[in-house]
Amino acid sequence: MNPRAALPIYQQLVDQVKSAVASGMLQPGQQLPSVRELAGELAINPNTVARAYSILEAEGLIQRRQGAGTYVAEKPQHKTNLDTLERKLDEFMVEAYHQKIDARTLRQLLEQALLRWKIEEVD
Repeated sequence: MNPRAALPIYQQLVDQVKSAVASGMLQPGQQLPSVRELAGELAINPNTVARAYSILEAEGLIQRRQGAGTYVAEKPQHKTNLDTLERKLDEFMVEAYHQKIDARTLRQLLEQALLRWKIEEVD
């Protein structure tokens, strides 16, 4: 967590969990630390962790089990939020613009990322 970053801490935590799930570092069914444990580990307010967990639960990436803890969802819901993706893509394009990256290089980067993440076209 970077307290000096532009993104709020809860959003950084959400993004890190999403990345860990997408990369396989966190597996379906794997238990996550409790709110108190993670807050203590990261030296942040427990309400910040609770907020991040609530967002992740609403997005279908984690499940809270009463009395048993919080787990990575067995079958993530993959709720589509194109507004969020569009905003992040715009942020990426601003950075590419300032680095003077041409359209051909951007397409290559996207193709490489699609291959790396094994994202296929849907008919």
